[in-house]
Amino acid sequence: MLRATIAILAGALAAAASSVKGNGTITFGASVEHVSVSASGSSGRAEFHDKTVSGNVNGTIEINCVRIAGNEATVSGIVTHSSRKSLEGFEALFQIRDNGSKKSRTDMMSPVLFHAVGTGSNCQVPGEFDLAPVKGDFAVAP
Repeated sequence: MLRATIAILAGALAAAASSVKGNGTITFGASVEHVSVSASGSSGRAEFHDKTVSGNVNGTIEINCVRIAGNEATVSGIVTHSSRKSLEGFEALFQIRDNGSKKSRTDMMSPVLFHAVGTGSNCQVPGEFDLAPVKGDFAVAP
C-alpha cells in the first residue's frame, strides 16, 4: 500500500514538473506566425500572432493538454480570445521540438492548427506535424 502511494505521488510530481516555455517565429509558406507559450503540467497559456495572405490574426489559447515525448511537446487548448472572433471557442493544436540551447541547433515548431472542438485531435493523439525552423527559443522539460 505504501509503495503504491509513493509511486502515485512520484508520478504526480513528475507530471507537475513537465513544462514547455518560450517563444518563436516561423515562416510557413506565405505566412509568418509567432507563438509564445508557458505551460506546466497540463495547463498554461499561449499567445499567437499570425500574418497571413488573408489578414492578420492574434489571440490567446488556454492550454488544457500537454504531451511531452523526449524533446517534443504537443500542446492543445481552447482559444479564449482572438482578433478573429470566429476562432473563439475553437481548439488549437501545435507542436514544438526543443533542440537545445545551442545556437547551432535550431528549435522547430508547427503552425497552430484550429478546429471546432470534437472534430479534430488534441495533444493526446500522436500525429505528424509539419515543423519549420524557429527564430527564437523553446524549452521542453519532461
